[in-house]
Formats: sequence, C-alpha cells, structure tokens
Amino acid sequence: MKDFGSALWSPEEALRIDAAILASIRDAVIVTDMALKILAVNPAFTEITGYGEDEVLGKSPRILRSGRHGREFYQAMWASLLESGHWQGEIWNRRKNGEIYSERLTLNAVRNEQGNPAYYVGVATDLSQLKLNEERLRHLVHYDPLTGLPNRLLLEARLQHTLERASREENRAAVLVVDLDQFKIINDSLGHAAGDDLLVAVTHRLRTMLREEDTLSRLAGDQFVLVLEALHDYQEPEILARRIQASLEAPFILPGGDKAYVRASVGISVYPQDGVTAQALLIGADSAVHRAKERGGKQFCYYTSEFNVQARTILALEDALRRALEQEEFVLYYQPKIDLRSGRIAGAEALLRWQRPGCGLVPPLEFIPAAEKNGLIESIGAWAIREACRQMRVWREAGLADIKVAVNVSARQFRGGGLEEVIVKALARYGVEPRHLMLELTESMLVDEPEDAVARMTALKRLGVRLSLDDFGTGYSSLAYLSRFPIDQMKIDRSFVNDIVTDPGAATIATSVIALAHRMRLGVVAEGVETEAQAGYLRQNGCDEIQGYFFSKPVPAEEFAELLRQGKNLPVLEASPQSRTLLIVDDELPVLAALQRVLADEGYGVFTAAGGREGLELLAKNPAQVILSDQRMPGMSGTEFLSRVKVLYPETVRMVLSGYAEMEAVVQAVNEGAIYKFFSKPWDAQQLRAQIREAFLYYEGVIKPRRESASGL
Repeated sequence: MKDFGSALWSPEEALRIDAAILASIRDAVIVTDMALKILAVNPAFTEITGYGEDEVLGKSPRILRSGRHGREFYQAMWASLLESGHWQGEIWNRRKNGEIYSERLTLNAVRNEQGNPAYYVGVATDLSQLKLNEERLRHLVHYDPLTGLPNRLLLEARLQHTLERASREENRAAVLVVDLDQFKIINDSLGHAAGDDLLVAVTHRLRTMLREEDTLSRLAGDQFVLVLEALHDYQEPEILARRIQASLEAPFILPGGDKAYVRASVGISVYPQDGVTAQALLIGADSAVHRAKERGGKQFCYYTSEFNVQARTILALEDALRRALEQEEFVLYYQPKIDLRSGRIAGAEALLRWQRPGCGLVPPLEFIPAAEKNGLIESIGAWAIREACRQMRVWREAGLADIKVAVNVSARQFRGGGLEEVIVKALARYGVEPRHLMLELTESMLVDEPEDAVARMTALKRLGVRLSLDDFGTGYSSLAYLSRFPIDQMKIDRSFVNDIVTDPGAATIATSVIALAHRMRLGVVAEGVETEAQAGYLRQNGCDEIQGYFFSKPVPAEEFAELLRQGKNLPVLEASPQSRTLLIVDDELPVLAALQRVLADEGYGVFTAAGGREGLELLAKNPAQVILSDQRMPGMSGTEFLSRVKVLYPETVRMVLSGYAEMEAVVQAVNEGAIYKFFSKPWDAQQLRAQIREAFLYYEGVIKPRRESASGL
C-alpha cells in the first residue's frame, strides 16, 4: 500500500503508518483488487458491518448487499468508476446480523506506478445514527411527547389529506373534538403528574375505538381530536361519540393507586356540510364541544343544527322501535309468488311493515337499518318467523290450501346463534310442516365467512326448512361456494328484471341465472316483475316463479286469503295456432298496413310494432320465428334493434327492409350475425313473399332442429 506511505520513510515505517491511519479512521475502509477480492479492512469496518477481518478477506463486497438497489444502480456506479475512477453516493448495505443500514460511500480507483488501476479503496460513513436522530427530531416536531399522538401540526396535515380524498371520492368525513369534563379537578387535587398519567390512560382507551385509517390527536391540555375518514352514514360520528363517552365512564387506576373518574363532551363537524377546509372543521367541532359543555357535560353536539335534529330523530326512532316490539305494532304483508307454468299462486313472501301510531304504515327501509344497528332486528326477525307460522296455521284451519311462506332473515339474525331455536319452537307451536317455511338469505350475508355460512345453513336444512338465496348476482360469491350452499331456490334480483325485455346485458344475466339454477336442480324466482312483457320473457326462458306488482303488490293476510278464495291466476298464454309467426317493425303506419296486405294470403301470424322498443315488448309476450324491421326509426335503429334481438332471441331469423341504405351499419350487423338478409324499399311484392317463405324454411330446416338437439328433445 505504497500510496499511504511516503518517500521519506522506509517501507516498514510506511506500512506501520498506513496501518495506524486505517485504525484511527472512524469511517469504514475497504480495499479490493481489480477482481473485487477484499485485500484489507480497518477496525471501523468490522465495528460497522459486524464482519471480522478473517471473514471478509478474499471475499467480494457483494456480501454486504441489502437487496434494495436494482441492477441499474450498480451499473451506474461501475460506469462512473471505469470512466473517472471515482464514485460517491448513498447506499443501503446489510450488516452481518441482517440489519439494513444506510451509509455514505466514496469509491476511488488507485493506480500503480505505471498509471494503471491496481485496486479500489472504499470509505463509508454510517448514516444510521444520523437518520435515527433525524427521525427523532421529526417525531418531536409532529408528535405530542406525553401521549405519542400526532400534534396539531401533523393533525392539520392529515386532516387536509382526508379532505382531499373525500373530495375525490365524494365521501363524507368528520372531526370530533373530545374534551374531558372534570380534568381540572383531578389536576388540582392529585397533581400534574397524576394528570399526565390520566391523559396517557385516556389515550389508550380512545385508541381501541378507531379504525386503522382514522386519526387520533392531542390538541392541547385535556382536548383530543379524532378524524374519521369515508363516512357511509351520518350516524357514524354520533355512534362513536356515544362509545367514547361510555368507555370513559369506567374508573382509571393511576400508577399511585388513586382512582380517577372523567366524563367527556364531544363536538362534531362534518365535511362538506360544516366546511371544506381543515381549519373550518376544527373551529366548527370546537364550537360544538363548547356548546356540549354548556349543556352540563357528557353531551355530544353537532356543529350544524340539521345533524342535531337527525341525531335526535334517530334516538326517537330507536325508542319507538322498542315500544313497537312490546306493543305488537309490527305486521306482515304477503306478496304472492306465481308459478309461471300454471299461473297459480305457489306461495308468498312475508314482508315486514310497522303500523307506527301517528305515522301510518312505515316501510322497512325506514326502520330496518336502525333496528340492525341497535340489535332489535333479532327480536323483530324472531317475531316475523313466529307470525308467519301462526298465519299459515290460520289459513290451513280456514280450509285454504297449504301455503308456503318465505321469511327474510337479517345478517345479524343469521349469525346470532338463536335462529334454529326460534324456528323449532315456532314450527312446533303452530303445527307447521318445516318444508312450508322458506328462509330468504341475501348473498351478501354469506360471502364474508362462507365456511361458517355453510355450517349454519346445513344446520337449518336439518330442521327441514327450505332456503332461498336472495338478490343473487349482486354480491361476490364464487361458484365454488355457491355449489356448497345447501339452498333450494335462487332469486333473480329486481335490478336485472327491470330492463330484461330491452337490455341484452340484464337479460343475459337473468337467463344465465335460470340456466345455472336448473343445472343445480334449484328453483328460480324473479322478483320485481311489473309488466306482462317481463313475465312473458321470463316464461319463455324457463323461470319457475315470479313475484311483483304485475300480479299483486304485498297485501295484508286477509287480502291474500281472498286472492286464494277467488282463485286469482296469472293468465297463461296459449301457444299460437299459427305455426309461422312474423313480427314487422316500422315507424310508418302505411308501410305496416301495406306489408300486412302483401302477406295476407301467406297464412302467417303477423304482429306489428311502430318501433324497436315496442317490438321488444311484443317479442317478450309473443314469440316469433321471423322478424322484418325498418332501418331508420326514431329512438332505435333497425340494426340496433336486431342486434338486441340476436342476444335476447338468438333463434329468430332477422331481416332489414329499408329505403335508407346505411350500408356501414348494415354490413357490420350482417357480419356479426344480427341480420340474415337486407331488402330495399320499395319492394317487389312477389320477391318479398318468396324471401320470407325462405326465411321460415331456414328456421324450420336449420335453426329449429339445432335448438331441439341442444335441448335434448
């Protein structure tokens, strides 16, 4: 290592001086040859890395690599060394004990007497302690030294981030200021040290109530601030305020053995109603907490009076629900389920209503969420099962046929553990056969813990009751779990039924559910059926049952019984005596009349529609084999209409008759299989009749046999 010596010294003295210099340097020094084998290290290297000299001599510096840097980092390092003989930068390395640390590294290529690179020397400064000191400084700047909570500076930064996110995602957020009501008394009587211990203990309790994404901060003295992100319900801040107040009621045992009791007042401001800036929300919540303290403490107040009114309304609703259960104000309405094959009533779904004094009949959406939150839903659900069983017995004793009734089960009731006992007692008390009671379970309540759900459902099936999967397709259950759910029936959600006649997407989902259910040997019920066309399309596609306003709205038990006594049925459309049925769609009434005259002697059953939407409605009620449509029509073009028909009724033969040749759209429709043939207006009557005959022959010779083969007929 001649470069460390001097021409004034002997080689031995130079080496000794070099060694002394290396030993005295507090930075790590490493020397390698050009093949990157370590030739020497100093004591500081051993101290910093944990490797002894004997463990690294002859090894490569790669033993220090942390894995944090990619290939590009090292390529740039060596490019600099080869080009200039020098590199300097910050690098992450790994000590012998596995700890990753940061260091400032300087690399130089040392040349021999001939001027050629002979070896590399690296000098590294350990930055880990410096970074630790920086981190401690940052912590002191942003955190309260007593509780370790974020201070005002960090609180405002996090709150601003929360508001920006809420703005992007169109969510609400809330700020809660929590002020301890009796803290000054404790400070004066027990001393400031005891007061500090109490603040730390309060912090621990508050932390247990927050979600991971929420922020708890100590603002000043005995005042804390909570920031709640992504509120889904305006009641959430109120619920948390109550929980905080309840949790602080239990005495605090201080280190000296003293007991301390505190109460909390809470002020709430909500974004965006009460402000859109961090400062505005903090001022609003602080104003609200002062109002709460003025009312005697242990209160919570919203900054906006509207939310105070809503909070009081919720409290009043919860009290009214408790009274309703005690005073039997609930009632069941029954919506018929109709067998699409026979048109007769096959059963009913029991739907909960509340006859609230002074308010009339209250629908479930206005009170079920509150009942879910306060736990009353289990008692209400148990009452509904008992009442449905009682009503089945009343109908039976009145001489009506045994009616199968479905009762909705809430998620909380399903998971509660007492459902089986409720069912067993209700069936026994009223002498109802278990198979006449069906429990409707929503898909969403089963997917969170599917293994537990399967076990609970299996236990219910052992009782002999039947299970229906409600709202199928709106949740996230996998087919693997679906095949394990011991269900008897699937319900198509009304969101898919609404547009089933005109929207190929909704229709595809509905028909897929029907096909899937039948392959699994399950029944299928479509809910929310409101039109004849919807019922017709579902009948054509093999749906077993429907329910909805098309047949009957939910009615009281006596009105439902009257429907049974009258034998009210859904008319079942008889198959058309015509073996060949044609649908003509054109928005010009003279054209429709002229086409009917041209085809009058052909023996077809002819339906006409003045537009695409009307045509889809007609097809749902009256199946056709051949369709002839105009191209240019208001609202929906012929190619768009026939493209939908292709998805909804793939076994039809579809043709366009138009005086406006929008050839690009027509050619695309032909290529996609939506159109069989295209004719121009004005038409040749003889040629048109021949082409329509050919279309029916194509249907009977190609499509119909293919359909029958696929269905196994």
